[in-house]
Amino acid sequence: CTTGILLRRLQSDPLMGGVSHVIVDEVHERDLNSDFLLIILRDVLSQRPDLRVVTMSATVNAQLFADYFSQVTGVCPVVEIPGRTFPVQ
Repeated sequence: CTTGILLRRLQSDPLMGGVSHVIVDEVHERDLNSDFLLIILRDVLSQRPDLRVVTMSATVNAQLFADYFSQVTGVCPVVEIPGRTFPVQ
């Protein structure tokens, strides 16, 4: 779902019962809603250690996000998948 839809759901179900994973793609495309979502997800993780949050981006500093979430979870694994760039004509 979109960031807005997830934020709306969090209003009625703050602990996201029945949700096991949240995937935030293109996390480097920051705006007010996505930043707010990351703040809330970090707070939810402190109460839901079973919840898995996956952030994805081809260009972001992964360690920055790992440090942010590990403040609550203690450990935040990073998986890097090497890729390659292609010239744009």
